[in-house]
Amino acid sequence: MRTHIIFFLLMVNCQLLIVNCIAQEIPLGTWRTHTSFQTVHAVAVGNNTVYGASSSGVVVVNSDNSLSVITRLDGLGSTDITSLAYDAPRQQLLVSYADGLLDIIRPNEIISFAGLKDSPTITGSKKINQVSVQASLAYLATDYGVVVFDLNQLEVKETWRDLGPAGQLWSIKQCTFSNDSIFLATQQGVMAGALSDNLLDFANWKRFNEGAFTNAVAFITSFNNKVFAAIDGKGLFSYETGVWSLENFADSDFYSLNAGSHVWIAESDKLWKLSATGTLTQVEDSKIESPVFVAEDDAGKTWVGDLRNGLISDRSGSFQSYVPNGPTFANGFRLSRNTSNEVFAVSGGFTSGFLPIGNNERVNVFSSGQWRSEPAWLTADVTDVDFTSNKIIVSSFSSGLQVIDNGTSTVFTGSNSPLSTNRVTASAVSKDGTWVTNYGSALPLHLLKNDNSWESFSFPFSAAQYPTDLIVDALGQVWMILNPAQGGGILIFDYSKNSYAYLTEATGSGSLPSRQVYSLSTDRNGYVWIGTAAGVAYLNPNQVLSGNVNSIKPIVNGRILLRDETTTSIAVDGGNRKWLGTRNGVWLFDAFGETPVHHFTVVNSPLLSDEISDIEIHPVTGEVFFATPKGIVSFRADATESTAAFASVKIFPNPVTPTFTGRVSISGLATDARVKITDISGRLIWETSAHGGTATWHVRDYNGNRAATGMYLVIAIAQDGLDSVVGKIAVVN
Repeated sequence: MRTHIIFFLLMVNCQLLIVNCIAQEIPLGTWRTHTSFQTVHAVAVGNNTVYGASSSGVVVVNSDNSLSVITRLDGLGSTDITSLAYDAPRQQLLVSYADGLLDIIRPNEIISFAGLKDSPTITGSKKINQVSVQASLAYLATDYGVVVFDLNQLEVKETWRDLGPAGQLWSIKQCTFSNDSIFLATQQGVMAGALSDNLLDFANWKRFNEGAFTNAVAFITSFNNKVFAAIDGKGLFSYETGVWSLENFADSDFYSLNAGSHVWIAESDKLWKLSATGTLTQVEDSKIESPVFVAEDDAGKTWVGDLRNGLISDRSGSFQSYVPNGPTFANGFRLSRNTSNEVFAVSGGFTSGFLPIGNNERVNVFSSGQWRSEPAWLTADVTDVDFTSNKIIVSSFSSGLQVIDNGTSTVFTGSNSPLSTNRVTASAVSKDGTWVTNYGSALPLHLLKNDNSWESFSFPFSAAQYPTDLIVDALGQVWMILNPAQGGGILIFDYSKNSYAYLTEATGSGSLPSRQVYSLSTDRNGYVWIGTAAGVAYLNPNQVLSGNVNSIKPIVNGRILLRDETTTSIAVDGGNRKWLGTRNGVWLFDAFGETPVHHFTVVNSPLLSDEISDIEIHPVTGEVFFATPKGIVSFRADATESTAAFASVKIFPNPVTPTFTGRVSISGLATDARVKITDISGRLIWETSAHGGTATWHVRDYNGNRAATGMYLVIAIAQDGLDSVVGKIAVVN
């Protein structure tokens, strides 16, 4: 992306300041997707272009090797991509999904066919497992049968359903074609039917469901007048002249089977090719670690979808990865931010039952518009990252705690520290040191002091042994969320007083909306906001150890804030507004939690999932990052952190071009400053207040008319009236 630097003058208390605006930020009110293409499980080739699918996006390799991506931001209709197929006659890419949606991607448009996804006559799973193109038809292998889709009319021609014995519902994994017949890989054996027959009729299908074929057939393809079928644990079989024969891999499990100039077999993390003469050769390369799909281009070059290294090809000679910049993992568990305002993402370390997942993923970092990963940090089941000015603290649910102090790494486990279970769920930095939660331990809370000594704490009730997260409030008190399945509630510990409180839904002991607590955050006024399974509340930290404390519950439309939602994450922006992540999307409310501003879901935004795992906000740009089980996206909001005085004020974009229809951001302002927009003669056009350090202008006057071409003044005044700035915005229509 080209960076434009624009200089303009601001007058601050009669002093001239030169301010530069660097147009590397996304505009206000827009989204950015952070799609991982490190795992590619489907590949299609067509029109000198190669397509590789991750779970929530498509990487496009053009003929000149340049890369582009197609994501929900570009119009993809869903997530959980299952397969790709290229329709060469009509030059369109077909993308299928687990929810039954089918996208048709053309050069200048994306058409989402939702007829199957939304069909009331299809019960149970609507997953499309594979798409095959034959002439003007696409054959969709689904969990309920085969859908024959007309590619010219973009409509369903017919559906072959209930293909199991006696008309039972059967899942179809794949289909292939040989001569005039279609062959289906099913949950029990193979089915075949002549395309000239009425295949709506159950009796017109031939079934191969004896011997090894009493098992599910994982994959099927055709090559050199043979049909090949792969059966996990049984082997690779070929069909010729009416007989199935075992070819090879008698005890193997398979990841894919498809054909080009060879039969390509992805088996047990190995890649093989079988020639027309029956020669079997392993394809080996350091880049090929976990192959799951292979396609060939018109030049005979190999394109491998790999679960570790993305899309791989020998197009340029040796194998190399074609991976756009992005995170190295698709899911998002927890987000954090360091003192340089870089955003960190981890993929998580425990199941819903609080057992280690076995994730082996690097910590990812978003900085200056690019992602990178940290190879020297812990990778196993990482749950959290925290920072001091010179330390990095990495938590793991299977490997303990890593502390990197000025480049020197130390890993603390049960062998060299009080971390008896090695299951660290979170950490939080305070003036006393780093607080660490140790799940399932009689000593669930530890303090790693600044001199590297440890102090450990126990509490006289069993729920305290199962902390899942923690924060430190403005008073230095530690707040621990306790696993709802083990008793739930919040434990608050004051180190300086060596005292604690246990808060639940009981009156006088917190009066929380529910003791099933999932999130905590401190706002600009020092209050701690609490997300539960039955609404949101907040508490004054000064009162929580008093022995008689009841939470404040914001009321919206006569009900407790988000009473019917499970609030999984809370973040507070520079305007003290509350971003509330739930299992039904994300809300933005005002500072008091009483007025809704936004509600984003997968239906009205590029969110990859309605289940929000965590939220982090960049304090300078106001970009809000949302981690979900299906990936990370971000939204440029209109609030930033601020100070009492004006900082390096930026106006973006400037100038405003004729095609710009969004809001101009005026950031770097004093906290909640009043902002006036006037024309060059001093006539007031618009007036507003900043959210924290940012104000916005929709480039219109009070009557809703777009501002005419010309120069406009920005006059910002601090709340106390003692400080002000004056700048200019150019509008071009």
